[in-house]
Amino acid sequence: MANKEFNIKRFLQDRPLSWSAMSSFEYDPEQWYQKYILKNDQRPSPEMLFGKKFADSCEARAPLAPVTLLDRMEYKLEFEFNEIPMVGFADTYNFTETGEYKTGVKAWDQKRVNEHGQIDFYALGNWIIHQIRPQECRFWLEWIPTKKVEKGNGAYRGFDYAIEFATKIPTVKHFDTKRSMKDILQFGNRIEITLKAMERYVQNHE
Repeated sequence: MANKEFNIKRFLQDRPLSWSAMSSFEYDPEQWYQKYILKNDQRPSPEMLFGKKFADSCEARAPLAPVTLLDRMEYKLEFEFNEIPMVGFADTYNFTETGEYKTGVKAWDQKRVNEHGQIDFYALGNWIIHQIRPQECRFWLEWIPTKKVEKGNGAYRGFDYAIEFATKIPTVKHFDTKRSMKDILQFGNRIEITLKAMERYVQNHE
């Protein structure tokens, strides 16, 4: 049923905007609606379970692959942009350096890293919270390739495959990337456009 009274900024007072929510809506508005509005969480996939296991190992400073660890792990960036509550958790962080880890089958390359909005999100938060310009910071992403391994029907939590590292000894591919004040201003505009689209989607949803 359409909700003509829905106001996205009022909604975000209880659940601040995250990169996960933004990217979910940009990828599939209905998927975002089911998860964030109706709170119908999907069953974790093997990719999600593997990613969480890897993230937990990094947070414990005992990573399952030889990634770069900075001073802080899962650093919380909580801030407001144009009165919009926002929150993010940088995988590894030390004020002038932010790193992000990615596992997955789909390859990361320099172009994809340079265009990755999650890094813009963190750069914006770092500027608002600590007044550190993006040009004064180092940003990078490390990709640890994985592969699907067939496990037979229903053998892995209802899935017929599992996720493992792509190589016996996990490899890490490191990508440095840059951000500027212009980049985070453009990202701010992207936030505003996305929020308006979210609001319209809920108001017109049947």
